[in-house]
Amino acid sequence: MTSARRLDGYTVEDWESVDPEPGHRIELHDGRFVVSAAPALGHQRVADRLCRLLDDAVVDSGMEAVTAVGVRVAPRVGYIPDVVVCTELLPADTTTVDVAVVALVVEVVSPSTARADRLTKPEAFAAAGVPRFWRVELGEGGPVVYCYRLDQGVYVEHVTLKPGQAGTVDLGGGVAVTFDPAGLLGTRRRG
Repeated sequence: MTSARRLDGYTVEDWESVDPEPGHRIELHDGRFVVSAAPALGHQRVADRLCRLLDDAVVDSGMEAVTAVGVRVAPRVGYIPDVVVCTELLPADTTTVDVAVVALVVEVVSPSTARADRLTKPEAFAAAGVPRFWRVELGEGGPVVYCYRLDQGVYVEHVTLKPGQAGTVDLGGGVAVTFDPAGLLGTRRRG
C-alpha cells in the first residue's frame, strides 16, 4: 500500500527540508511546491553579472548580494530569487534567509516562470515589505532592467535601464550602482 501525498498545505519548514534533484529549483507558492528546471546559461549569466555589480556596490555598506538563496516570505511562501541583496553578511552555510533582511530582490524572467516573476513574486515581496524589486526581461535587443521601489505597500517603477544606456539606480542607504544592461548578457571581453 502506498501513502498518499498531499498537494498543498506545505510550510516554509517543509520547504527548507526538501532536497531537490540536481538541476531543479523548488519554491513554495502559497503552500504548494513548484519545481522548475535550472535556468539557461543566458539567464544565469545575467544573474551572476548583476550579483557581482550589486555586491561590489554594497561592499562597504555591510550588505551582501548573493544568487539563488531561498527567501522565507511568509509561513506558506518561500522563493528562490535570482539575486538577493541582504542587509547583513550571511554565514557561508546559509540556504534560506528571512524576508526581513532582504533589501532588494532581482528576478530574471524565464519563459517557464514569467507569470510568477512578473506578478506573483513582486506582489508577495511588496506585501512582505522588501524595499526594492528589479525585473530583468531578456529580449532580442538585450536585457531591460525594470527597477521598482516600494511605495505605500506596492512597487512603483523608479528607473528603467535599456541596453546601450548606462544608468544609475539608488539602492538605498546612500548606495547606488551604475551600469549598462548591454554588459550583462554578451560574452566576456578580456582587457
